[in-house]
Order: sequence, then structure tokens, then C-alpha cells
Amino acid sequence: LKIWTTSLNEPCDEEEKKKRRKKSSSEPLLRTPLMTLGGHRQAITGVSWKSNIEIVTSSHDMSLKFWDTQVMTCTDTLTINSALQCVAWSPLAGLAAAGASDKYLRLFDPRGGASGNIVHSTLTGHGLWVSDVAWSPSSEYELASCCYDGAVLVWDTRTPRTPLTRLGSHEDKALCLDWKSSCVVSGGADNKIKMFRGVG
Repeated sequence: LKIWTTSLNEPCDEEEKKKRRKKSSSEPLLRTPLMTLGGHRQAITGVSWKSNIEIVTSSHDMSLKFWDTQVMTCTDTLTINSALQCVAWSPLAGLAAAGASDKYLRLFDPRGGASGNIVHSTLTGHGLWVSDVAWSPSSEYELASCCYDGAVLVWDTRTPRTPLTRLGSHEDKALCLDWKSSCVVSGGADNKIKMFRGVG
């Protein structure tokens, strides 16, 4: 896991300053990461900010990891029995949503709750690998997901066994999506972007 800054005003050492002076202004600035964190044993498939200093990641090693960027360490690891494909954190719900290769979308509560169970609930409705997930920016209960079967679904976490809405379908794998205001946008292996308005 590498963490970068996008600021051009970050302090740098004397050697980097000399390199910058030699480069022409038309050349792109080559940055090095602020920090590199290791801990996953296989590919990292998703990353989401939990707070200004905390990050959550998903991996094919079947784990979610929570990272504190101030102390530069993993603070918690949640493991299931399937490779994770994506993750999104909801500041409204206080939950991480992660899609897996077993076709399920799981909601994780890192606090464990009263029962100590880290899996808050499991959402069922996709036919193949869940490739991406995005929370509603205005509701703690709604999120969208897409899947290798091409489907784009919207969920209400209070009814995890049935999707709230099927927005549509790609002609090939649906690979990514995002939710802004009342609009969900998705991209797929069919080389198409689909936009769905009036969601949520």
C-alpha cells in the first residue's frame, strides 16, 4: 500500500530540489510515496479512506485491513473465506462494504458489535464476482454494487436478501461504479459507461 501527496508544495530534501531545478518546466514531476505499508499477502483490490488518517483495504488474501497512517501500521485485520474484490467505507453507517469472488456483498463492522461478529450482514443477489461497491453519499442504508454478470444493483441494508433496484446491465462484466448525489455511473468490459439518474 503506497500513500502519495498531490501537493506540489510539500517539503523535499536538497537532492530532490537540485533534481527539480535541472528539469525543464514541461517535464512531469516525479513523486515518491509519502509512505509504503506492507501486510497483505496477495494483490490489494480496493482502498477507501475511513477518516483523515485511517484507510481500509481489501485483498485477494481474503482480508480487510485497517491502517493508521500516523503510526504507519495495520490496526485491525478482518478475514473471511473468499477473495475480496473491492471495498468502500461509509462514514454515515460506520461500516465497510466489500464485494467478494463468492458473489456476496458483505458489510463489516470493525467494532464487532454486541455479538462480536465482524460481518454485520451479507447481501445476496449477484450471480458472479462482485467487482465494485459505492455507498450513497446521503443515506446510511443505501449502496450500489456491480458484478461480473453485468448487473448494477442498489441495496437497502435493512433488507439484505433482496436488492432494492436493478438499475440495468452491461453486455459484459460490470467493473466499476461511483455514486454522486442522485446519480450512479458504471463502467464495464463492454467499453461502455452507463449513467443512472434519480437514484436514492
